[in-house]
Amino acid sequence: MVVILIAAVQFSLHSSVHRTSGLDDANSDSNNNRNNNPISMAASSSDKLANTKAVPRINSPDKTDNQSSSSSFPVHYTTFSTACSASQNWQSFMFFYFAAKVRQPGYVVRIASGCTPEQQAQLLEFQKTHISKLSTKFSVHFTPDFSTVSGDSYKYYNKPFGLQHWLEHGLKYTHDKANEDVIVMILDPDMILLRPLTYDFTESNVMIHKSQRGVPKVKKVVHGQPWASLYAFGNGPFRVDLDYVFADNKTSNALKVSGEEQNHNYPGGPPYMATGKDMYAIVNAWCSLVPRVHHVYEGLLGEMYGWSLGAAHVNLPHTLAESFMISNTEISDGEGWQLIDALTDDEVCEYSTTKTYEDKLPYTMHFCQNYWLGKWFIGKYRLDSDFLSCSTSLLMEPPDNLATLYDFYIKPGGKPYGQKVKVRPTQAKREAFMICQLIKRFNDAASWHKQQACIEEGGEDKGNYEKSWIFHHHLDVDNNEGGEKTAKW
Repeated sequence: MVVILIAAVQFSLHSSVHRTSGLDDANSDSNNNRNNNPISMAASSSDKLANTKAVPRINSPDKTDNQSSSSSFPVHYTTFSTACSASQNWQSFMFFYFAAKVRQPGYVVRIASGCTPEQQAQLLEFQKTHISKLSTKFSVHFTPDFSTVSGDSYKYYNKPFGLQHWLEHGLKYTHDKANEDVIVMILDPDMILLRPLTYDFTESNVMIHKSQRGVPKVKKVVHGQPWASLYAFGNGPFRVDLDYVFADNKTSNALKVSGEEQNHNYPGGPPYMATGKDMYAIVNAWCSLVPRVHHVYEGLLGEMYGWSLGAAHVNLPHTLAESFMISNTEISDGEGWQLIDALTDDEVCEYSTTKTYEDKLPYTMHFCQNYWLGKWFIGKYRLDSDFLSCSTSLLMEPPDNLATLYDFYIKPGGKPYGQKVKVRPTQAKREAFMICQLIKRFNDAASWHKQQACIEEGGEDKGNYEKSWIFHHHLDVDNNEGGEKTAKW
């Protein structure tokens, strides 16, 4: 029996070994025929019995799931950057699982920076025994720890320098001119794909941010036309001390960008998408500039500012999409909430992988926030990193009409505990969507993992499939007995 207890993998940052795998598989992929994905829901979303063991219903993935005979479909690489912490390990598993679930085309690469040799061995074993069952095209690439590459300490240096390391040592970009034409995407580990994300938006409901450049004539990621998700920092990158940032590049194109483009073509973030040629140019500029950006701007968004200025430096304004992701339920514009607002009440808590349903949704859920309605809650920082273990229960799933049950929320750690915070109906619907979708998807992925890891030699399944965990002592909104529940899932 192979059981990985991710909580036991308390990783630090310290190594330089690198490895990629699965890069010799067939590469022409598409997002068709998703209705028959053999990775079915491991625990039925209609199962309302909180203490009933779910019947395992997942089949072995077909390794040719996401392949197409179309020779014109470019090779796709979906990458995400992580450290080696326990929390980023379970997030990475979720990322891989839902990439397989939606049949994300091409290769999916976790770029793990700064693992110790022991941590590398553990990750490679988990990759071999679990992730490879999802797809042989899923891999992990190890890089050194770049957090002190500029003499200061900034953990997010690992994102640009880790990607550069993969481009040069994993993809081996400069060794093959064909790499200029591949599609490279950068996402975050705490993102869940809700539908396939590909280079072609011709028939998509993608919401494109308005700019003077207008909607591109060809709604695809092509040379000279990178795409990204719109983020709400506006022209922030261009308000830092540019004289310092570009001290060695006083003729940089970034110093000539119009105010309109600063606000409407460069405030982008993950998912980033570009051809290999454009991605390599941006990433090299990103690595060159981000240390100088961090020296004059120490905020959380420093590495994103570096990306924006790097893209401007190499004169690659972006097509920015407003529906690549959803994250903050209170935001009015810039995320794909219009698509969620348009769902019927019956669809808000529906967990379906049919193309008809998927095509109504944004491309990703970015679960970097807390989500709450009544006493229902989900938030990544209150999840114990061993929730994938065989003995840990699944999460209790909310009722399908959650969006209409409450006009307030109670925080698990509110001060004072039990305080009811009012929410508007629109926000209540958004909170319900995130709570329902994340809980059901986490349960689905955890159930699949248990079915791989918790089978003993005699065939007995020792996995705990009870849907019983909640983040409060109970769900009665008028009973605050016990106060804050400090234990994590």
